[in-house]
Amino acid sequence: MPIFDFECQECGHKFDLMISNADKDKAKCPKCGAKTIKQLVSFFNTSRVGGAPADSCSGCRAAGNGG
Repeated sequence: MPIFDFECQECGHKFDLMISNADKDKAKCPKCGAKTIKQLVSFFNTSRVGGAPADSCSGCRAAGNGG
């Protein structure tokens, strides 16, 4: 289940929730209980087995051809 970042439009509290996409509209601020929350842009990280950075494409067949 994904974790989303939100900000309450009533009290300004920023928080994250582990919630499904389908249930995001049911989320409310844990501080004041308001339902007027805004989803924030979240950054994420990926990793590969073996410790290679996710942006390392040296072993990829598509390396060097843009796709």
